[in-house]
Order: sequence, then C-alpha cells, then structure tokens
Amino acid sequence: MRIDKYLSNLWIASRKDVNKLFKENKVYLNDIICKKSDEKIKFWDTIKIDWNEIIYKENIYIILHKPMDYVSSNIDESRYKSYKHLLNNCPYKDIIEIVWRLDVDTTWLLLLTNNWKLIHKLIHPKKDIFKTYYIESLHDISKQDLEKLENWLQIDDFITKKAIANKIWEKKLELSISEWKFHQVKKMLLAINNEVKKLHRISIGEIKIGDLTEWNWRYLNNEEINYLENKLN
Repeated sequence: MRIDKYLSNLWIASRKDVNKLFKENKVYLNDIICKKSDEKIKFWDTIKIDWNEIIYKENIYIILHKPMDYVSSNIDESRYKSYKHLLNNCPYKDIIEIVWRLDVDTTWLLLLTNNWKLIHKLIHPKKDIFKTYYIESLHDISKQDLEKLENWLQIDDFITKKAIANKIWEKKLELSISEWKFHQVKKMLLAINNEVKKLHRISIGEIKIGDLTEWNWRYLNNEEINYLENKLN
C-alpha cells in the first residue's frame, strides 16, 4: 500500500494535508525522512509523523469491552452514544467495523476489524462460529429448560440450530449459539417462559473477553489473529 493512502485512510489527515506533511519533511519511514508520498510500505515498516509512531497494520483486529447504553452503530442514536466514543485513543477507529453487533443493553465483547473479507466469511451461516453469552434470567433454569435451549427451538419463523447451555447457578447460565438472529438469545429465553435480565457476550469462538475491563479495548494477539484468519480457508 502507498504510504500517503495509508495515512489518509487512518484519518491522520486529509489526502491534501498528508501531501503537505511530506513537503514539510514530517513523515519518517524507518527513521528516515520519507520524501515520496507514493512510497510502498510493508507490515514491518515503522512510520512516524513528527517522531510520533504510527504502526503499520494491513489488517486491524481489536476487541472492545462494551458497557451498557452504547449502540453498535457508527453514529449516536437518540440518547445513546456510539461505541466509537470508546475508541477515542485508537488511531484506526474510523476504518474498523463490528463483527456481530450487540444490543444497547447487552455488554462486553465486541470484535472489530477492517478485514471485510473476514467479516463476510465469519458471519456466513455455514461457518458455525459459536458466540457464548453469560445470562442472568428472571426465573430459575431447570434441566428441562437446558434441554430445550440446546435442541432446536421454534422462534418466529425459524428453528434454532443446536446450542450449548450450561447452568452456573439458579438464575445464571452460559449459552453458546452459532447463529446470529435479531434478539435471538432474548427470544430463546422467552420461548422457555423465562426472560433475560442481564446479557453479556463473553466469547466469539476462541476470542475471549478475559480480563479486559469495561470501557477498554486491545489489539488481538498473534494466536487470536491466526485463529480468525484460518477461518478464511
């Protein structure tokens, strides 16, 4: 990728302002002043503007710990703020998108990337990637309820695929589903005459929220990236 295109894609500056940075000798490539705005860059290159490092990443992978009352939208909606406000210190926030959104009242794990090919692969129904949720319910969960959750529930106009349900305590369980339907987890609880009181996503496949604290984000590590990119095959 050309270095000027990369910098403008990151919203470091407009294309016009990026070219100005080159003319003013403010762009450094591997600690050497870069005078050519069309210079091609590689993933190992170090880019600095006025000696502030911009790490080159062709594909960006981030997880975010989403709190309550933030929407999975790029713009604010009514009285709710966009999750983008939680990425103010992320240089890539304007070029990444969510894989599998969360409702405004659902919290924890959001996966974000600029790898559009991967997004389309991941959300394809045939991939069967399990998303795991921690649920606090209105009523106790019985053994029969767990069996119903795991074995094909009729919801609206579709039948759910097999799920994995584990009871943690009287009104607490973990539920793993491979589909992504509108309000699916909430509707599954309604289908067994129960109701979701709190809903948190704790993992997407092998990508886990772990000890990432609320309001914060981090880049995926190499093992997590390899797991995702293997899904392209």
